[in-house]
Amino acid sequence: IKDQWKREYHFKIASFPVPTGLASEAIEVKGDNSVGYMFNILSDFDTDSEVAEERLIRKIKRGINRRHLKKQNGEWNIGKRNMLRGRIEWNDDFSDTEYDRVFVIDGKRITMEEFGRMLEPWEGWHFQFKILDCCDDDT
Repeated sequence: IKDQWKREYHFKIASFPVPTGLASEAIEVKGDNSVGYMFNILSDFDTDSEVAEERLIRKIKRGINRRHLKKQNGEWNIGKRNMLRGRIEWNDDFSDTEYDRVFVIDGKRITMEEFGRMLEPWEGWHFQFKILDCCDDDT
Protein backbone atom coordinates (compact mmCIF):
# COMPACT_ATOMS: atom_id res chain seq x y z
CA ILE A 1 0.00 0.00 0.00
CA LYS A 2 1.40 3.42 -0.95
CA ASP A 3 0.96 6.62 1.01
CA GLN A 4 0.43 10.08 -0.48
CA TRP A 5 4.21 10.61 -0.55
CA LYS A 6 4.63 7.46 -2.72
CA ARG A 7 6.28 5.44 0.06
CA GLU A 8 5.31 1.78 -0.13
CA TYR A 9 4.33 -0.25 2.93
CA HIS A 10 3.84 -3.99 3.24
CA PHE A 11 1.40 -5.50 5.73
CA LYS A 12 0.60 -8.99 6.92
CA ILE A 13 -3.19 -9.13 7.25
CA ALA A 14 -5.05 -11.73 9.29
CA SER A 15 -8.65 -12.16 10.43
CA PHE A 16 -9.79 -14.50 13.17
CA PRO A 17 -12.86 -15.06 15.34
CA VAL A 18 -12.81 -13.70 18.90
CA PRO A 19 -15.57 -13.92 21.53
CA THR A 20 -16.95 -10.50 20.50
CA GLY A 21 -16.83 -10.87 16.70
CA LEU A 22 -14.31 -11.03 13.86
CA ALA A 23 -10.95 -9.39 14.61
CA SER A 24 -8.76 -8.26 11.73
CA GLU A 25 -5.25 -6.91 12.06
CA ALA A 26 -2.57 -5.58 9.76
CA ILE A 27 1.06 -5.61 10.90
CA GLU A 28 3.66 -3.73 8.92
CA VAL A 29 6.42 -6.01 7.65
CA LYS A 30 9.82 -4.31 7.56
CA GLY A 31 13.04 -5.73 6.18
CA ASP A 32 14.91 -5.09 9.43
CA ASN A 33 12.11 -6.60 11.58
CA SER A 34 11.78 -3.32 13.50
CA VAL A 35 8.48 -2.25 14.98
CA GLY A 36 6.15 -0.41 12.62
CA TYR A 37 2.51 0.32 11.96
CA MET A 38 -0.24 -1.94 13.30
CA PHE A 39 -3.95 -1.55 12.61
CA ASN A 40 -6.91 -3.45 14.10
CA ILE A 41 -10.64 -3.57 13.56
CA LEU A 42 -13.43 -5.57 15.15
CA SER A 43 -16.43 -6.59 13.03
CA ASP A 44 -19.66 -8.41 13.76
CA PHE A 45 -19.63 -12.22 13.51
CA ASP A 46 -21.68 -12.20 10.30
CA THR A 47 -19.50 -9.63 8.50
CA ASP A 48 -18.22 -10.78 5.12
CA SER A 49 -14.43 -11.18 5.31
CA GLU A 50 -13.94 -9.06 2.17
CA VAL A 51 -15.96 -6.23 3.71
CA ALA A 52 -13.85 -6.46 6.89
CA GLU A 53 -10.64 -6.40 4.85
CA GLU A 54 -11.81 -3.34 2.87
CA ARG A 55 -12.57 -1.54 6.14
CA LEU A 56 -9.13 -2.47 7.48
CA ILE A 57 -7.43 -1.23 4.30
CA ARG A 58 -9.28 2.10 4.61
CA LYS A 59 -7.99 2.38 8.18
CA ILE A 60 -4.43 1.57 7.00
CA LYS A 61 -4.58 4.23 4.29
CA ARG A 62 -5.92 6.81 6.72
CA GLY A 63 -3.16 5.95 9.21
CA ILE A 64 -0.18 5.96 6.85
CA ASN A 65 -1.27 9.25 5.29
CA ARG A 66 -1.09 11.14 8.61
CA ARG A 67 2.15 12.55 9.95
CA HIS A 68 2.54 13.59 13.56
CA LEU A 69 6.32 13.76 13.81
CA LYS A 70 8.87 16.01 12.16
CA LYS A 71 12.62 15.50 12.27
CA GLN A 72 14.78 18.47 13.24
CA ASN A 73 18.52 18.31 13.89
CA GLY A 74 18.39 14.50 13.94
CA GLU A 75 15.65 14.31 16.58
CA TRP A 76 11.92 13.65 16.32
CA ASN A 77 9.60 16.48 17.37
CA ILE A 78 5.86 16.98 17.54
CA GLY A 79 4.57 18.11 14.14
CA LYS A 80 2.51 21.05 12.92
CA ARG A 81 -0.82 20.01 14.41
CA ASN A 82 0.54 19.74 17.98
CA MET A 83 -0.93 16.24 18.19
CA LEU A 84 0.43 12.72 18.42
CA ARG A 85 -1.30 9.43 17.59
CA GLY A 86 0.27 6.05 18.07
CA ARG A 87 0.36 3.04 20.32
CA ILE A 88 2.13 1.84 23.43
CA GLU A 89 4.26 -1.22 22.75
CA TRP A 90 6.34 -3.73 24.74
CA ASN A 91 10.09 -3.21 24.40
CA ASP A 92 12.88 -5.73 24.87
CA ASP A 93 15.64 -3.63 23.26
CA PHE A 94 17.32 -1.69 26.06
CA SER A 95 20.16 -0.32 23.91
CA ASP A 96 18.69 3.20 23.98
CA THR A 97 16.17 3.16 26.85
CA GLU A 98 15.78 1.82 30.35
CA TYR A 99 12.02 1.31 29.96
CA ASP A 100 10.17 -1.81 28.85
CA ARG A 101 7.59 0.25 26.95
CA VAL A 102 7.96 2.47 23.89
CA PHE A 103 5.60 4.53 21.77
CA VAL A 104 5.11 3.78 18.08
CA ILE A 105 4.19 7.01 16.29
CA ASP A 106 4.03 7.29 12.50
CA GLY A 107 5.34 3.71 12.42
CA LYS A 108 8.50 4.76 14.27
CA ARG A 109 9.75 3.54 17.65
CA ILE A 110 9.95 6.42 20.13
CA THR A 111 11.51 5.72 23.54
CA MET A 112 10.18 7.25 26.75
CA GLU A 113 13.31 9.41 26.84
CA GLU A 114 12.73 10.66 23.27
CA PHE A 115 9.08 11.31 24.12
CA GLY A 116 10.11 13.39 27.14
CA ARG A 117 12.51 15.45 25.00
CA MET A 118 9.73 16.02 22.46
CA LEU A 119 7.63 17.61 25.23
CA GLU A 120 10.33 20.03 26.42
CA PRO A 121 9.34 22.90 24.07
CA TRP A 122 5.78 22.68 25.41
CA GLU A 123 6.59 23.34 29.07
CA GLY A 124 3.77 25.34 30.67
CA TRP A 125 1.19 24.25 28.09
CA HIS A 126 -1.84 22.08 28.88
CA PHE A 127 -2.36 18.71 27.22
CA GLN A 128 -4.91 15.95 26.79
CA PHE A 129 -3.77 12.33 26.93
CA LYS A 130 -6.42 9.87 25.77
CA ILE A 131 -6.16 6.07 25.68
CA LEU A 132 -8.22 4.45 22.90
CA ASP A 133 -9.11 0.85 22.08
CA CYS A 134 -6.94 -0.32 19.17
CA CYS A 135 -10.07 -1.28 17.22
CA ASP A 136 -11.64 2.21 17.42
CA ASP A 137 -11.93 3.91 14.05
CA ASP A 138 -10.23 7.04 15.44
CA THR A 139 -6.93 5.20 15.96
